[in-house]
Amino acid sequence: MRKICIVTFGCQMNKLDSELAAEALQDAGHLVVADESAADTVIFNTCAVRDHAEQRALSRLAQLRTRREADDGFRLGLMGCFAEREGEALLERLPYLDFAVGTRQFMRLPDVLAQAERGRCGRFGEADAPSPGIDGAHPRSRHSGIHGYVSIMRGCANRCAYCAVPGVRGGETCRPAAEAVREVRALAAAGAREVTLLGQNIDAYGKGGEWNLARLLRHIEETVPPDAGIARIRFVTSHPRDITRELAATVAALPRVCGHFHMPAQSGSDRVLRAMRRGYSRAEYEEKLAMIRDVAPTATVASDFIVGFPGETDGDFLATLDLVEKARFQNSYIFKYSPRPGTLAARDLEDDVPGPEKRRRNLALLEAQNAVNRERAAELVGSRQTILVEGVSARDYSRWTGRTAENLICVFPAPGNGGIKAGDLLDLDIYSATPLTLFGRPGRGAASARCG
Repeated sequence: MRKICIVTFGCQMNKLDSELAAEALQDAGHLVVADESAADTVIFNTCAVRDHAEQRALSRLAQLRTRREADDGFRLGLMGCFAEREGEALLERLPYLDFAVGTRQFMRLPDVLAQAERGRCGRFGEADAPSPGIDGAHPRSRHSGIHGYVSIMRGCANRCAYCAVPGVRGGETCRPAAEAVREVRALAAAGAREVTLLGQNIDAYGKGGEWNLARLLRHIEETVPPDAGIARIRFVTSHPRDITRELAATVAALPRVCGHFHMPAQSGSDRVLRAMRRGYSRAEYEEKLAMIRDVAPTATVASDFIVGFPGETDGDFLATLDLVEKARFQNSYIFKYSPRPGTLAARDLEDDVPGPEKRRRNLALLEAQNAVNRERAAELVGSRQTILVEGVSARDYSRWTGRTAENLICVFPAPGNGGIKAGDLLDLDIYSATPLTLFGRPGRGAASARCG
């Protein structure tokens, strides 16, 4: 038996993969621990979306090199997208790495770990390998606190020029609706209060078949009753092209489905959107945004942007800045372009925007979004918001934190003996706000909103 710590980088799908891997290891007789220092095996679950994410993982790995070289019983491993992209080259580059597994192989970690006792090893690719969390057995009681993740599809059929996901995750594979509902029920029985449905392009779920995302959401709402424990249902991530009026209407109509869309725009310039191979124009994106706000007026929309994409001019960037200022997103995640090996952009386009200019554009876009955030947050002061309580604030132990259905972060004074606990629904009267955080106090009658 080994004591294993899995350290996760990247997206919610990676968090789910870490939980799937942990259960496979536990089923094989190993102990999964949260503290690296208490572990005799550390596995880093890696991201390959940006170079910065890969460098973070390599840096953390290098920090444990001395321990690995001094302790023959200590083991180091990598899993996830970076491991899949690099493959056997990782084992050649890093002599202190004991094993590495790709995105379709991590359920075989118990066998890989046993093999690593006899020598360094890796498992990658294999087109016939099952898609973890889609094919084969599913976890019985996995969840992280009050939150649970359910993979309803994996991979991506799009070929955006900058994106490594199709190369490291494979093509789209959808999970049968009945299996997804069974896992939602299992998570509810295990104490989850919020379930997030995951997919690299989740709005394409069931495309052309009997099911789509809207029908699946309605099916969950109808077959997993509120008294089962699930208070909220979320979904990520959306491609603008695949969001439908039916989906927006479903979000507006179902009380437990959160009114929040993560709909990456990536750029406000038609020329850059074409170079990115996004499959829509700025006008089409704005039409989709207007449709959501018409059909689901209380929903919020968050976006992603890449600055410094090859060939992006000052004019292209100003078009992106204009979109952020006009669209008034709930939030935007802004990244500097970095070439990803194996992508069309890395193969065909010169990374010609200088680093200092990428940083300038990144900061300018962040400030534009922060200005929007300040205005939106100020409008909410004096309102009452219902949050799902998450627990003690990581930044201030005298406060607790939670989120609204629209994914707004709220902070409130730590409860005394009022019986409030993580997983409760609580009404807060908002008295102050920063661009990213609302501050509130439990309102009169708020106790009646608690569930438990």
